[in-house]
Amino acid sequence: MLIVQGVALAMAMVTADAPAGAASSKDERVAAAYRQFEKQRHVEAALEFEGLWRDFKEPRFLFNAAVTRYTARHYAHAVAYLNEYLALAEVKGADRDEAKAQLEVARREVTSVQVRVQAEGVGGEPTVTARWVSEFASDIRPELPVPLAPSGTAQGGVIQLDPGTWVLRAQAPGAEPAEVQIKVTAGAAVTAELALKPVPAETGPKGQTGPDAGKPLDGRKIGLATVGVGAGLSVIGVALTAVGQAKGFGPALKADAMACADWSDLQGCSSDLRAGATLRAAGTGVLGAGLGLVGSGAIWFIRKEKSRRLAWYVEAGVGGAALIGGIVGLVVGGGNFNEANTSPEASWATLPGEVKGPAAIFAASSAVAGLGIGLAAGAGLGLGLSRGKSSQYAKALRLGGGPGRTALGLTLSGRF
Repeated sequence: MLIVQGVALAMAMVTADAPAGAASSKDERVAAAYRQFEKQRHVEAALEFEGLWRDFKEPRFLFNAAVTRYTARHYAHAVAYLNEYLALAEVKGADRDEAKAQLEVARREVTSVQVRVQAEGVGGEPTVTARWVSEFASDIRPELPVPLAPSGTAQGGVIQLDPGTWVLRAQAPGAEPAEVQIKVTAGAAVTAELALKPVPAETGPKGQTGPDAGKPLDGRKIGLATVGVGAGLSVIGVALTAVGQAKGFGPALKADAMACADWSDLQGCSSDLRAGATLRAAGTGVLGAGLGLVGSGAIWFIRKEKSRRLAWYVEAGVGGAALIGGIVGLVVGGGNFNEANTSPEASWATLPGEVKGPAAIFAASSAVAGLGIGLAAGAGLGLGLSRGKSSQYAKALRLGGGPGRTALGLTLSGRF
């Protein structure tokens, strides 16, 4: 009979606080909580009142959370909330008497559990929570804190829990968490023992320093190295391009018409054109790769890792597109050059002018392809190192053209 009276008393307070209308977000949430309670959805109502207490710290919400937990038969939570409610200084008079009466009723449904925590060698203060082990997904109950106080060489406390299965979890800064599962039975004394142990120090061979997993990767040095390699390749590319133009392709275009008059001499002049165009294209390709690495190296100086990774993904996409476009240009430029250079009707009077355009496309396409290689290689390096993965990179690179008068090509080979 006393239990029924306690529930009825609690319900009277719940309905007395119902708002007249939903004039604000808080009022809407309060109204929703009352609707859940009226529909006897006690768990849902309890969750709403718990959220209102957490957000607004109004005592009525805490009391109503205790009431709805009680009606849901979550007695441990009702006891915990009522104790917290009675500890509030603003709760006085009839409200305090009402809460005491409800607490007395709720305590008859719970069992006291003695909790003891050993934390030897642990510097931080331990905390313990109790988690209900539910058989149903709809049985949602928040974790309950276990109040602790020094007890000799350990920490001790008491918590009131419902009959059923609970998991007690202890944790502290610098310690490995400890858990124990207990079975609470009505009227039977229960004691839970937990032991916290310090997190073990990292071990390794003496005299050797292990890698610091928590230390962020210093990308500035890698960025500088990448920019340096790219700058070096750019210088080499400029030199090769200049030599190919000044010593190969340019002089071959200006060869004396009399020296290339007959067919055998024309073959030699055409071969010189091919060699000069290939060397010049090789230079532009190396120049493009160097510029790609310089651009990729600059990304290492972005402070945020997420932004760096996004930039590398974009760079990899641009590099892949440039590589494909460059290869297409190389095929088109090389094919047109060979067609003009191998035409049976070719004569030195017209040949230099006919190969200029295809040779320029070939050199430009080589630069674009080289840029794509540099960007893709730089992005791969950045993404690989940022993920902590080991990578193997090109150990050798050769540049050259195809043999014979009928071949004009740029070859890049190496170990990747």
